[in-house]
Amino acid sequence: MINVTELGELIIPNNRKTIRKGEFSCREDIKSVFIPDGIRIIPMDAFGGCHNLERVRFPKDLKVIKEGAFCDCYKLSSLDLPEGLEVVEAIAFSKCFELTTLKIPGSVREVGECAFDMCQKLAHVEVGPHTMIGPLAFHECPCENDVPK
Repeated sequence: MINVTELGELIIPNNRKTIRKGEFSCREDIKSVFIPDGIRIIPMDAFGGCHNLERVRFPKDLKVIKEGAFCDCYKLSSLDLPEGLEVVEAIAFSKCFELTTLKIPGSVREVGECAFDMCQKLAHVEVGPHTMIGPLAFHECPCENDVPK
């Protein structure tokens, strides 16, 4: 088991190469997450429902963020998605209410359906010209009408 520090930091050991589906979901004690390089996929619901999660350090070789991986992380306020990321699946960041700006790397081929649904403060998004944006990917976001479809 991986412990969370008194400050709410979850530091996944460098020797870990995978995260299990739902492994850290619904943990109220997690405020920040350090995901080591070498992890290429963040699985479904991995951190979903971590209502107090504010920050995530993504691995530089991350390729896929699966469905609902960070859904309902209400306090997640910023994302630094790595260049090389290819897919953000459906509802991956849905209901991240504090997210205000987002830069989607040019390497991202696809942003899934409702991926950022109900991110109520998400007012500015930068998207590369070759990224396919799924239906309702930015539904109920202030930026909804500004994102190319």
